[in-house]
Amino acid sequence: MKNMGVIFEIPNEYGNYLSDILQPLPINSYQWLIDNDEIHLLHDNQFTNEFLFSDDDRILSGERLYESSKNNTYYMVFVTLRAFSKDGIIKEVSQYEEFLASDCQIALAVCDCSYVMFWCKDSQLVSDMYKYAVSKSYKNINYISEEDLIAHKYYIE
Repeated sequence: MKNMGVIFEIPNEYGNYLSDILQPLPINSYQWLIDNDEIHLLHDNQFTNEFLFSDDDRILSGERLYESSKNNTYYMVFVTLRAFSKDGIIKEVSQYEEFLASDCQIALAVCDCSYVMFWCKDSQLVSDMYKYAVSKSYKNINYISEEDLIAHKYYIE
């Protein structure tokens, strides 16, 4: 049984949790497709009318993604990120079979403010993410096996 991902819960509060989640990944090695996001910026602990990513920010370098997510305070309702090698073909994928057949290397989704699902083609990064989630004391941390992804038709969206 091969582990293809990790699922866990982060605290349901404002902060910069996206940069925390991205920490164990070589994010600068990829270009990132941002999809389905609602991440509200805060200023002086008050919500603003701004979002972390604009509609023009759909494909970002790893550097820009990390800097935006690290240097702001926000409340993350949901977001879907997909990482592609810098010379890969960028396209939306939501089912596991599409993920495997694509140039997408990582798929990451946060939904309902705290549930994180992470898929990755690199088994070492899957293991690193699991260990990192444990080190951060996130809750309900579990591996997602390849069999789980096939049998349960998990979606990243």
